[in-house]
Amino acid sequence: MELTVQVGFEELLQAVEKLSPEEKKALQVVLATETLKERPEPAIERKLGTMKGLVTYMADDFDAPLDD
Repeated sequence: MELTVQVGFEELLQAVEKLSPEEKKALQVVLATETLKERPEPAIERKLGTMKGLVTYMADDFDAPLDD
């Protein structure tokens, strides 16, 4: 049985009750492995200009072509 729509809690319980014992066991395995997985940390929003003033020295020939 595959749920493809968003359902409420009561509807979800009713759907689980309709599952065969094998399908219930498979669902338990999936739920157990999903809860053990590490969820990625939400990305921290970067602020512009935080590196300003960090580079204090740059060579005079920084933009000069490199010798091959």
